[in-house]
Amino acid sequence: CQYLLANDIIEVAMEATGVYWFSLYTMLEDHGIRTCLVTPREVQQVRGRKTDVRDCQWIQQLFSAGLLRESIIPEGLLKELRFLVRERLDYIRTSSVFVNKMQRSLELMNIKLANVIDQIQGASGLKVIRAILGGERDAEALLSLCHASIRRNKGEDVKKALEGNYNPTYLKMLQSSMDMWESFQLQIRKMEEEIEQLLDRINEDTSCIEVTSKSRPTRHH
Repeated sequence: CQYLLANDIIEVAMEATGVYWFSLYTMLEDHGIRTCLVTPREVQQVRGRKTDVRDCQWIQQLFSAGLLRESIIPEGLLKELRFLVRERLDYIRTSSVFVNKMQRSLELMNIKLANVIDQIQGASGLKVIRAILGGERDAEALLSLCHASIRRNKGEDVKKALEGNYNPTYLKMLQSSMDMWESFQLQIRKMEEEIEQLLDRINEDTSCIEVTSKSRPTRHH
């Protein structure tokens, strides 16, 4: 930063590389150097520019010609909020892996629960899976744990879907996947609490906007 300022450089362009750009970007901004952060696809290398030196020269030429599209970087608490929201999204995506693993374990036991219940990680599906892991094998008892609409519209199908081979090894795999999924749900809730606290800090000095329109109903986030 000192070298750039000593050479009267007040604007720079840099490529976003994972999380490695963040510290340098912050230092440049703190020294009053306007920084244009661009995504790699904005500065696709052309043939013959395969070294870091040639790559940065190419970025400099594009920047000088005004051909780079700058990424939007939030400031202050909004920057922290962005990281927390993205981290939460990563947790949700990762937890979906263990939903698939639970479904795989059920399929290995020829239990077709996913065919009759929209989402096995929903309220009814979780109740049934927890009961199975707790030792319940009676289809009628497992059906009673489902929502009234499922019992009314799919009762017989659910009982047929629960006729399977309750193999001890596959049950252990199911238990492991369930434990991992629940641990991620706990981390998601903790992250949401952090996000809520940060939103409260951001909105301390802002007026409350009353929303009169109806929100769209959503079953799952």
